[in-house]
Amino acid sequence: MVSIESIIKIVKNMNKISLLLLAVVAAFTFSSDVLAQRRVSLKINDGIGNVPLKFKIEESVSNLMCEINRAEANNRSLDLYGMNMTQDARHQLKTLWDNVHFYCDESEIVERCLQTNRGYQVRNIPLIMKPVGETLNKQEYQEAVISFSKEGKITGFNLTLSMNMYSKVMQNTMEITDVRRRMEILDYVEYFRTSYNRKDLSFLRQVFSEDALIITGKVIKVRPSEVFPSGTKITYRKQNKKQYLTNLAAAFKRNRYIHVNFDDIKIVAHPTKSNVYGVTVHQSWNASNYSDEGYVFMIWDFTNEYEPKIHVRTWQPDYLDKAKGVRMNPNDVFTLGDFTL
Repeated sequence: MVSIESIIKIVKNMNKISLLLLAVVAAFTFSSDVLAQRRVSLKINDGIGNVPLKFKIEESVSNLMCEINRAEANNRSLDLYGMNMTQDARHQLKTLWDNVHFYCDESEIVERCLQTNRGYQVRNIPLIMKPVGETLNKQEYQEAVISFSKEGKITGFNLTLSMNMYSKVMQNTMEITDVRRRMEILDYVEYFRTSYNRKDLSFLRQVFSEDALIITGKVIKVRPSEVFPSGTKITYRKQNKKQYLTNLAAAFKRNRYIHVNFDDIKIVAHPTKSNVYGVTVHQSWNASNYSDEGYVFMIWDFTNEYEPKIHVRTWQPDYLDKAKGVRMNPNDVFTLGDFTL
């Protein structure tokens, strides 16, 4: 005959088993939900008629974005083994990941595919950026562009200009009538911008010409006068390529992360020299130990369109006195007319 105590013990054990099963089911359901939220798929709605190639690009981007989401969720390195990418694209992505982690919170991305001189592009890939070692309040929305060869292999991963800026330049037929050239310039400007986020000195060493002129402005206090009513003025420091890259390398080492963003852009063709362009951007520089805003002007030479060079790079501060809201006069920003090539 079974005692009352034995029956109570059996019931308690059954309750424990039930609770354990419920916990396992809940954990599995939660994990499934998290995995479902982390999955990303790309759907191309226009721009490419080759159906097998379209599917190949869609699959490559979907696989890559899913891996990015998994790596961010587990705070680990990217595993790009087996991805349909060139070695250069892997390097670009891994060096960017060393500086800033990111993820995509969209389960489906629907975009058109753009045809370029070298292959294809898919733009407007939404990302939430999380600088390595920083708190959650440092998160920022950005977009990426993924480039492909004509065979559909990923050849590049860069942070983009905003779609408004990109469209504005691509639709502007007044300055540069060659659409292909406008696209090339924008591609290199985006690559240039992302190279600072990647701390990619090798690319910067390649893109600056050997006789490049680098000018950096600095605001100093002076006695208020009719010429300097704000009590400030900008002094300029000139550097050559070697000096600039040496100082930049030191800045890369001092800062855990560097995030450079361009929120405005203007491109002007040189009036007498073909393949030479003046590019003006409004830049925000945010790093772990320093931040600023200002105007960057560059003279790009596309004589060799596969290896364009920057002959001039200038930086001028946005504000003469930020506390008082005194900005630099936009008419004082450097232009092509200030330099003789």
